[in-house]
Amino acid sequence: MHKYLHQPHAPDCDCSVCWSKRELAKPDPFQFTQCTQCRRATVTTVNGRLIATPASYCVKHKPSQRPPKYWSVVQDTGKPTPYVPRWDLFESEN
Repeated sequence: MHKYLHQPHAPDCDCSVCWSKRELAKPDPFQFTQCTQCRRATVTTVNGRLIATPASYCVKHKPSQRPPKYWSVVQDTGKPTPYVPRWDLFESEN
């Protein structure tokens, strides 16, 4: 097993490890938009303590307060129907 784990992968390997490496090497399409009024969140060390500065956005780039669209209701079927058991379908053993 030890010999198998340390073998190199083929250049055209499509295993999950090689695929992940290729995907992580690609540039992020959703990188921070460069704007003169927006500022990234930063974390700096001052005298051994971490200082976090929150991000600030201009009106144009400010994220919405609403959740993303895919969290909305998939299908609204109306008012829920209550469950009413029907006992007349079962025969009594007595």
